[in-house]
Amino acid sequence: MTNTPVALRPDRLADLSLGPLLTIEIDQSLWDAWQLLSLSGRRHLVVGDGGGRCLGVVADRAILSELPLTEDRLTGRTVAQVMATPTPLTLADSPRNAAQRMIDSAIEAIPLVDDTGRLQGMVTSSDLTRWLAAH
Repeated sequence: MTNTPVALRPDRLADLSLGPLLTIEIDQSLWDAWQLLSLSGRRHLVVGDGGGRCLGVVADRAILSELPLTEDRLTGRTVAQVMATPTPLTLADSPRNAAQRMIDSAIEAIPLVDDTGRLQGMVTSSDLTRWLAAH
């Protein structure tokens, strides 16, 4: 019998390896959001107020539903008009809590804030899937 060390499972979101965070301000156009998503290859942007406060999340799917996807159409609409407003989690919350919140709210990304409400990151369903696969 060998004694194989078992990797500890992180019990809080701060322990997950989260992807890079991209933000956009609430009054920017959907065209701006679409360009940022397209260039980055990401699927979600955290919506902020410019002062570090988190207001919500905009997903590529929300923009894709704004047919036709022309520059004129998307320039005339703002991020505020399509963003989701999930209650943010903190870095001390658990991955299980994040997964349950995503299921309950039918969303794929949740912003992470510190104790003062300032944006610290975002956890996505892809982050949770990678975490689960590694453990």
